[in-house]
Amino acid sequence: MGRIILGMLLVSSLMYGREWTLHIEGMHCIACTLAVKKALYGVKGVTNAKVNFKTQTAVVTADETVTLRMMQDAVQQTGYTANALIRH
Repeated sequence: MGRIILGMLLVSSLMYGREWTLHIEGMHCIACTLAVKKALYGVKGVTNAKVNFKTQTAVVTADETVTLRMMQDAVQQTGYTANALIRH
């Protein structure tokens, strides 16, 4: 039973990628969220990015090739700072 669950998790991870929740520092308006979202989508392997101005967070789905550093670098190029809160 444990092997089946582990296999399902592996297949799910490969199909849908990993989800990260990032804290974004420096966003002052809604336009900032668009810049961060565009930067995250610019990272090869990112399949979804939802940026929330109110909570100052981004929830990013990406394949296994994407690292926290890659996302941080992309966000930093737009003038903001990204720190990992959770890697799901």
